Amino acid sequence: MKQAPPARRRYAKTTERRSAIAKAALEIVLEKGHRALTTAEVALRASMSETAMLYHFPTRDHILVAAMELADQERRSVLTGEFTGSEAKGNEWPPPGIARITQEQEATIRLFLALGAEAVNPEHPAHAYLKDHNERAVQDFATGVKRRQADGTAIPGLDPYAVARQMLAVWSGLRSQWLINPSFSLDLEVAQAFRALNGQPLMEAKRQIDEVLSQN
Repeated sequence: MKQAPPARRRYAKTTERRSAIAKAALEIVLEKGHRALTTAEVALRASMSETAMLYHFPTRDHILVAAMELADQERRSVLTGEFTGSEAKGNEWPPPGIARITQEQEATIRLFLALGAEAVNPEHPAHAYLKDHNERAVQDFATGVKRRQADGTAIPGLDPYAVARQMLAVWSGLRSQWLINPSFSLDLEVAQAFRALNGQPLMEAKRQIDEVLSQN
């Protein structure tokens, strides 16, 4: 039996170690919050020396980004289904599930917002991650807008990508406000804002008028 080439074995080992570090870091974030994370505890949970860990992720910020990327992977399928799947129809678009992500995963959302504040610096480890994250989010939101335009519940002339960027801004802003003061219904206000941005109230009024005129 042929053995895998050394380079392939090294790559597999590197991938395995990076995954272990990201998993350990995310566990700490979920248990204690990102502010409590230390490189020493991450290394201990990942079953490696701190020196070995810092070879893969040279700073605490790099480790936090790895944890956030892992959390993103775990919930991306939920977000994609919520906004672009076949269930994203009727008055439930966007479904309440998008708000529940903030309510049920508060620790990772706090980490995300903290990284977002730092990511405006192109040199920060979170910059590339947030840029890619935002581009994917805009694409998903735009797909949802296009679906709504196709079924007649969004204004046809809207630029889906411009609306998607506005949705992302509203979504980020409302999450931040809710984390500071959860005195309002996040799912309700997200839904109201998104429907307004894609023109759903106007389209519903137009449909009602058309129905009345067709009866005369």
